[in-house]
Amino acid sequence: MVEKTDRTAESGGPRSADGRRFEVFVREAEGDPLRHVGTVAAPTPDVAHEEASKLFAWYARDVWVCPAEETHRYSAESLAADDGSADEVPESPDGDEPRVYEETEGTPTVGCGGAPVDGDDESPSGDAAAEGDR
Repeated sequence: MVEKTDRTAESGGPRSADGRRFEVFVREAEGDPLRHVGTVAAPTPDVAHEEASKLFAWYARDVWVCPAEETHRYSAESLAADDGSADEVPESPDGDEPRVYEETEGTPTVGCGGAPVDGDDESPSGDAAAEGDR
């Protein structure tokens, strides 16, 4: 059973020392939903739009910029707790169920349905393997 995530309201304090902040939302195609892609610091919405378009949305159909002070963030993790290690993926509480299924070069890193994964020595006999290759 999965526990409900406990989210708290962020303080809304400034994260940028050089101006207003704008949250950026992008829609790639007409039928797609808006997706939050980041934050830009800019003095006006027009400058924020220019900056956001360069950074996040070269080919996007729609770009929305919203004043960050008017956008309320609810999260399970605090921005202040961010230690800059964005490359680290947090492990799930039980440690054996990944949040994302990853596959590189056709080699799965997560076993699925009992299928062997690289490094498994339980390969079928030569005849059965040859039969599957045909």
